[in-house]
Amino acid sequence: MARLIYVPVVHSIAEMGSVAPAYQAAFIARYGERKWTERTSEFGVIWRLIAEMLDGLKLDPHRVRLYQDSLPVCGHEARIVGDLAAKGSPNHQILENLMKAGATLVGTESPALLLDEYALLHSPDRTEAKAAALLEARDRFIAKQIDETLGEDETGILFMGALHKVSRFLPPRIKVEVIAPKSR
Repeated sequence: MARLIYVPVVHSIAEMGSVAPAYQAAFIARYGERKWTERTSEFGVIWRLIAEMLDGLKLDPHRVRLYQDSLPVCGHEARIVGDLAAKGSPNHQILENLMKAGATLVGTESPALLLDEYALLHSPDRTEAKAAALLEARDRFIAKQIDETLGEDETGILFMGALHKVSRFLPPRIKVEVIAPKSR
């Protein structure tokens, strides 16, 4: 039986790319600078707890496969992770450390579906139904990718945004465990 550690993630500013300044400005305008500082500090605590929890599992890194929200199957996965880790993404820094220890990074998402999501985010025709259907399509692809790449007696670690429901599309041969630390 395969094992999948499911880590619901909070996305950091480093992962938001070009939309980060607008997101930060909108958040501060609505909630204030103090709330922004509290929020980013809380994210830091959560990521430290995630790293500690993963370390506490004492996994054999050579039997670990890593899956990441929004990481396309493209042949450049390690470079993408390295670039985001260098920009300060704690999620990607954890991935990079696990890779250095011997874990295998796996492209997780369909590039076409990621492009569809980007287009939908900027479309005036966006509806909740369209967004939900696209999210489900992404989840189905991710589950298929995990099923096809995670071998028996291996452990996968899936870092995935909280809106996703990948586990409902995984086959029974994959035992799912969720780790979701809270900072408070």
